[in-house]
This record gives sequence, structure tokens and C-alpha cells, in this order.
Amino acid sequence: MGKVQAVFGNGSPGAISRSVDDIVISVKNAGEEEIPFGTPVFLASGGAVPFDPDSPQDFSSFLGFAVRIADKTPDTYPQDQSGNPQAGCWKPGDVMEVLVRGGITVSLAASGTTGGKVYIRKSDGALTASAGAADSTVLLENVRIRNSGAMCCEVVVNKRNII
Repeated sequence: MGKVQAVFGNGSPGAISRSVDDIVISVKNAGEEEIPFGTPVFLASGGAVPFDPDSPQDFSSFLGFAVRIADKTPDTYPQDQSGNPQAGCWKPGDVMEVLVRGGITVSLAASGTTGGKVYIRKSDGALTASAGAADSTVLLENVRIRNSGAMCCEVVVNKRNII
């Protein structure tokens, strides 16, 4: 007899987790580096860029999260079973999809509880559920944890930050 799987992951980073009232917009990757799926992006001249630990953005320029779109990127899913949480990305100059409201799965450095806050660590740009020392993180004010998980965490952007 087969074994029944009792625990399921929340998906892969950048996968939209709810689709009833999500808002996804298209914007150009205006940076010079790849933007992995599930990464928070910030408004910049000519499009959006990822968080930059060397010149940190604040919440006022937070746009949303880079979305995994299977038919737009050839490397959407990993080619092996290694479980690489950042498989796939938007290349510089790509017109990428960004979730500005709704649910999405992301990689979270420190797992939190349902309804908990989400922060970006200024040191490395990683998402975390822990505020850390004073001025060491940026709070994403309208983002909350919906479900935490081992590899991915489902978060909800409750309202659009930039219209």
C-alpha cells in the first residue's frame, strides 16, 4: 500500500497563492541584475528594482513581489530535484509581472506566525519575520504572513502601496 503525504509545501517562491482578488501589473526590470521570483521590488526610474542593501529603499517605494509566470520565462522551475528556492528570475530589461495586492509564496529567513509582520533585512535583502535590532530592517507595512512553511511562506499584500 502507498504512503499518504500528510504535509504539503506552500509552493515555489513567486507563485501566486490566491487568485480571487489579486492585482498583478507589468513593469520593466530597470536594474542591472536578475530579480528572482518572490523577491520584493521597489519603484525606480524606468521600472522596478530589487532591494539594494548598499542604498536601501524604504517602504514608500515598495511596489510588490516578482511573480513566477510559467509561459514568460524558460527557467521558471528547477531542472533538478535539488529544491533550489530561487529557481527562475526576471532578467535585466525584461517586462516582469509584479503582484501589488494578493497572496504569493516567498522565501522567509525566519518563519513567523499567521498574521505576523514581514521585514526586509538591510544587511542582505532577505525577507524575515523578525524585526531585528533598531534600523536593521525595513517593515513592509501592508504585508502579513498567511501561512508559514519550511521552504516557502505564503504572504498577503493587503493593499496596493503605490497606485
